[in-house]
Amino acid sequence: MLEKELEKYFSFSQFRPGQKEVVEAIIDGKDVVALMPTGGGKSLCFQLPAILSEKISIVISPLIALMQDQVDALNARGIAATYINSSLDQYEIAERFDDIKNGKTKIVYIAPERFGNREFQSLFSKLDVYLLAVDEAHCVSQWGHDFRPDYLAVKEYIAMLPNRPIVAAFTATATPEVKDDIIERLALSEPAVFVRGFDRPNLKFFVRANLKKKERIEEALRIVKSIEGSGIIYAITRKETEEVVRFFKENGIKAAAYHAGMTGDKRSKIQNDFMENKFKVIVATIAFGMGVDKADIRYVIHVGMPSSPEGYYQEAGRAGRDGENAFCILLHSKSDASLHHFFIMTGRSEMSAQGKNWADAKVVTDIKYARLDKMKQYVNLDSCRRLLLLEYFGDPAVKNHSGNCKGCDVCLNYKWEKSEVAVDGIKKKIRIKKSPGFLGGTILETANLYKQKYSPEKIAKIRSLGISTIFNHLTEWYINGGEFVIDDFLNKNEEDKILQAINEVGNFEKLSPLKNILPPEISYEKIRMAIAKMQREKL
Repeated sequence: MLEKELEKYFSFSQFRPGQKEVVEAIIDGKDVVALMPTGGGKSLCFQLPAILSEKISIVISPLIALMQDQVDALNARGIAATYINSSLDQYEIAERFDDIKNGKTKIVYIAPERFGNREFQSLFSKLDVYLLAVDEAHCVSQWGHDFRPDYLAVKEYIAMLPNRPIVAAFTATATPEVKDDIIERLALSEPAVFVRGFDRPNLKFFVRANLKKKERIEEALRIVKSIEGSGIIYAITRKETEEVVRFFKENGIKAAAYHAGMTGDKRSKIQNDFMENKFKVIVATIAFGMGVDKADIRYVIHVGMPSSPEGYYQEAGRAGRDGENAFCILLHSKSDASLHHFFIMTGRSEMSAQGKNWADAKVVTDIKYARLDKMKQYVNLDSCRRLLLLEYFGDPAVKNHSGNCKGCDVCLNYKWEKSEVAVDGIKKKIRIKKSPGFLGGTILETANLYKQKYSPEKIAKIRSLGISTIFNHLTEWYINGGEFVIDDFLNKNEEDKILQAINEVGNFEKLSPLKNILPPEISYEKIRMAIAKMQREKL
């Protein structure tokens, strides 16, 4: 039965590993703690039960951009969802409050700081809430890598409701200790606990250690040039993000910095441009919780060692959420640990200034050092890197692990000295190996939605992909016999101009020479469509 509902609302024929058990527990009325990695499909686990209930459900999330993306995706599927956060003005909030009061909204996303608002408390204390889902639940624990005091109000908020809802906590990065803290601080009632899916075989893990600063940025550039598609680079400081972007631009790579020092409007524009593939790389600080929800990120490169496995796996896990091969590459320098040591000691001084006693400050500091030591161990491993991460997060999959994941540099016996990347027999260029006529699952998923009469714009919202990516999927599907109606998006006049440009250039091996002599309104996607029609006619 649940598979039918999954197909109806999400167009998936089956659940990902670990999803169904979580959904079933919520539907059975149990509180839940679910530890699932970024890209493991957490959101569906609370969205599907919320959709199936007749009551309203609330999702607590700290990331404004992710809220908006998930609400847009639900709305595109015809599900009444909304969000309330600081990006809205008072008029917009009042309008959304009215929709909630009148029963027009099924799922409400809210930021945790909203609990301090009296008007908000007044509204929600009268609602009969079915499910309260706490996303990024590690933020409730002071032992978590991203503790946020606003999350401490969640427990009080639950007590304000006229009827206690089912409470489900989700996180991608909780250790067993943090999991226990989540249960206590959210006052969960005999919760069902799930630790699932940390092993994502499509992610390939590589580490290159002990690089000098100049070597590291040059290596990052070389890797980015060798990988097809877009990606994220994480740096430790804001200054480094700007330096990397400047170096990349000087070397012909379109890149943009993204950090907490920017205004919200600027970050939003960068996110939107990145979604539309207007540049290849976002360079962000590792300390900044980035809300870019892009499913087809092909690589995440850290130019600097993160301070904890939790932070690293959450950031690295933004790669390959579409299920296709993606690369998680850590470029380490000896100075990384010293910088984190400075941050830890600064944090200890701040705790003392805030009145925290010596013993409590020492406990927090010791935990931070233990995590940093685990990252050092990860960098210097001579055995499977994936296995260390699975063991750290307590994933049950470790008991069936052979010790060779066949997807990290150690298990692949990869040698960086050759200055090339060799994965699945492919050298010098990192790309997904495909046989002729092969269509990846991500393309077929787009094609399936198109066959259900969703527009490319709606498919982009549903799939958290840029519209250009969707058109490229549909074009690839068309080349391989799919029923994409290109003439709906490419008129005869545009097609004739493209064919004329191809005649002038003499070939269509590279698109940029064609784009340069065509009118600006003819996009790369339309050029690909015209070429696809030529290729299919020849077949």
